[in-house]
Amino acid sequence: MAERSDRQKLRLVAAALAACALGAAGFPLSRTAGAAASQNIKQAMLNQLARRAEVLNTPRVRRGLADDARRSVFVPGHVVVKFRARATERDRALMAYEIGGTALVRPSYADFHYVSIPLDEDPVEAAARLRQEPDVVYAEPDAAVFPLYVPDDPAYKYQWHFQRIGMEQAWDINPGASTGITVAVIDTGVAYLDKGAFARAPDLSGTRFVAGYDFVWDDAEPIDFDGHGTHVTGTIAQTTGNGVGVAGMAFNVTIMPIKTLHTDWDEAWEAPYPYGSSTTARGIRFAVDNGAKVINMSLGALAGNTATLEALQYAVSRGVFVSISAGNEALKGNSPSWPAAYAKNLNGVVAVASLGYDLTRAPYSSIQDYVELAAPGGHTGVDRNGDGYVDGVLQQTFDSTAQEAGIFNQFAYVFYQGTSMAAPHVSGLAALLMDQGITSPAAIEAAMKRFATDIGASGRDNETGYGVINPARTLRGLGLRR
Repeated sequence: MAERSDRQKLRLVAAALAACALGAAGFPLSRTAGAAASQNIKQAMLNQLARRAEVLNTPRVRRGLADDARRSVFVPGHVVVKFRARATERDRALMAYEIGGTALVRPSYADFHYVSIPLDEDPVEAAARLRQEPDVVYAEPDAAVFPLYVPDDPAYKYQWHFQRIGMEQAWDINPGASTGITVAVIDTGVAYLDKGAFARAPDLSGTRFVAGYDFVWDDAEPIDFDGHGTHVTGTIAQTTGNGVGVAGMAFNVTIMPIKTLHTDWDEAWEAPYPYGSSTTARGIRFAVDNGAKVINMSLGALAGNTATLEALQYAVSRGVFVSISAGNEALKGNSPSWPAAYAKNLNGVVAVASLGYDLTRAPYSSIQDYVELAAPGGHTGVDRNGDGYVDGVLQQTFDSTAQEAGIFNQFAYVFYQGTSMAAPHVSGLAALLMDQGITSPAAIEAAMKRFATDIGASGRDNETGYGVINPARTLRGLGLRR
């Protein structure tokens, strides 16, 4: 593994000090190199005495990983290659050897292989050499992927993002969908498990979960170390009507947590499988093969990935709707974001832009020809509704101070911003429509576009697509009444 940055080293030291000072363990301090040793770190955390979750009720502000500038375009150490069916095992091994490959692996939930290369070798160049082989369908560097951020729940009054799209009227038509609809959240994991050093987010106490998978650690416990996936899950299915905290949009659905994003603590603990966009592709296939009907992907990469494109095609062909954040690049050169860029050519896959309280494009939200719909994603630089808090999207997730110290049982209600926060609103609406019997992903996309409220230039535009989602009008427009 490449040498850690000074910031990462400081995080490790801070975590150790915080664990001692607070009397609540962060990560185990004894570590050895290698995948097996790394796996033992996570298991050691899981095997500790269970920690009771604590809630800090003062709302916090965190912009989330979508604003992280420390991003490289491609993951070092491997390339992704799909061989033609006629290539024998010996042929595949020889092709890998000829570009300096050190290992050849066919991972689960994939129709491609990983060719390991030295960390200091350029994966773009290695992939280009492999593409010269006649028995290679495609060979690509692996694009680095990153996250993009009237119930009786007392803090619902601060969830302007539901009120502004008329969710109270939509809940009159469909009160939160049903557990028969499974939404896969492909993200950093979810705080869904009470085990060892990890605790379930208290405001997800009544939310139903089914088995997911952790592709970063290669096990069946996709636990969140960051908080991004937990926040996203809350927008879709936070426990609602329980007199606690905040609400979720399709609060009765079942959540399938799938971890594909390799974040700071995964890196610090040397997670054994720090792959990129190809891992997202595997997560999509897992979700489809295990019963998900809606997939939320609040993530993005700065380069495309054929494996992910083919996985999205596989999803819609099997009746699964996909919502993807459109990217937060408008203030940083406005580069396109994948896999959102694939959405315009796939019926049933939607790229979602972000809006502020005034339902105009948030300043960071990417302006691209693939943007199809818009939803609230927040703007933590303003308080336009005058409620005393910034206009971020509010959900429960880790308390950021504790999380940065490696402590995963302290929670707070936190305002995030980002197209990551916009995408789950579209996933929530898709779940409501699925629950009403609209099972075609293409039909769901068409309905959302038809009944969206056009807020930009007339017709589709590159800032907000066909407009802001209108849940009540979409449900009523299809003749679906309570």
